[in-house]
Amino acid sequence: MKRKVCTAVCALAVSAVVWGCGGGPAGADAQNESGMERADVDRQGTDVSVADHSDADAGQGINEGAAAQSGENPSDSTDGQGSTQTEEVQLAGTTFSILGDSISTFQGYNPMGYYAFFPESGEVERAEDTWWQRVADDLELTLYTNGSSSGATVAGDSTGTEDPQCACNELRTNDLSGPEGMCPDRVVIYLGTNDMLKAVPLGDNDGTGLVEEGEVAAFSDAYTLMLDKVQANYPLAEIYCCTLLPVGDYGTETPYVEFVNGEGLTSADYGETIANIAENRGLSVINLSDCGVTIDNLQEMTSDGVHPTAAGMERIAEAVKEALSAR
Repeated sequence: MKRKVCTAVCALAVSAVVWGCGGGPAGADAQNESGMERADVDRQGTDVSVADHSDADAGQGINEGAAAQSGENPSDSTDGQGSTQTEEVQLAGTTFSILGDSISTFQGYNPMGYYAFFPESGEVERAEDTWWQRVADDLELTLYTNGSSSGATVAGDSTGTEDPQCACNELRTNDLSGPEGMCPDRVVIYLGTNDMLKAVPLGDNDGTGLVEEGEVAAFSDAYTLMLDKVQANYPLAEIYCCTLLPVGDYGTETPYVEFVNGEGLTSADYGETIANIAENRGLSVINLSDCGVTIDNLQEMTSDGVHPTAAGMERIAEAVKEALSAR
C-alpha cells in the first residue's frame, strides 16, 4: 500500500485550530516491556510528564499598545540586542515537542512504553541538564511531549502502532500532541545516530520521493516518510531537523577517532542527508555538527563517544536556542 499524501492541509489546519491536531497520542498505553531488541540497554517505560499549556505573555500586547501610542514600532525596539530580544519575547509561553532517541531521553519525561537512557546510564543525572530542559527554561517554552526512545532508529516498519523503536511509524509520529490533542507550535526532530551506528543504508531520496508503507530499509526514505507524517499530523507546527553530533570510536593515540560504520559512512554523512531533505522541504535545519562538539573534545562532551555529558548538552541547547530564536 502506498502512503496517503495529505491533500487537504487547509482543512487539517482549520481543524487543528478548532480541535487541536494529531488526533492525540496513538498507542500510549503500549508497554513493549519484553522481547525488544535495541542498541541501547533496556529501560523501563515510564509515564510522560507533560507540563500544562500556558498562554503567551499577555504583557506583550500591552507593551505593543503603548508603543503604538508613542509612535514607536515595537519590532524596532531592541534595546541594543538586535532582533533576538523581540523573537524571544514571542517565543515565551509557546510550546514544543521532541521526536528523538536516547540523547533526548530522561526517565519520567517520555511516554509510557518508551525507553530512557538517562539518568540510569550516562553522566547526565538531572533533567535540568538535558538540552531540551535548558531550552525550555531559557526560552520560557512549554514542553508538550518528549517523544524520545533509547535505541530508536528512523528506519524500520512504518506501519507499527506499538513499537517505539521506529520513528517513521504511526506510534511515534502520532505521539507529539499536547493536552487534549493540542498541536505544538514547534517540533524538534533529533534522530539518525542509531541508523548510523547500525549501518542503515542512506538511499537517495532527497525528501520529495514517494515512499511506500511497510519495512523501510533506507535512511533517506524513512526520514522522508517520517516528515510526511509529522507535517500531516501537525500542519501548524514549525519543524526543525537536527543534524548529528560527531560519533567517536575508541582510538589509540587519542581518546576518540571518528566512527565509520559498515557502509563506510560517518555521522556527518547522515547529517548531510538530513539537511538536504529538510532544505528541499523548506524546513529549518539545526546544524549540531557545528555546535562546538568535536572529535577532539569528545571525551569531555560525551561519556562514551555518543551520549552527551552535561557540557555536551549545553552545546546542543545553545544551537537549538539560536535556531528557534532566529525565526
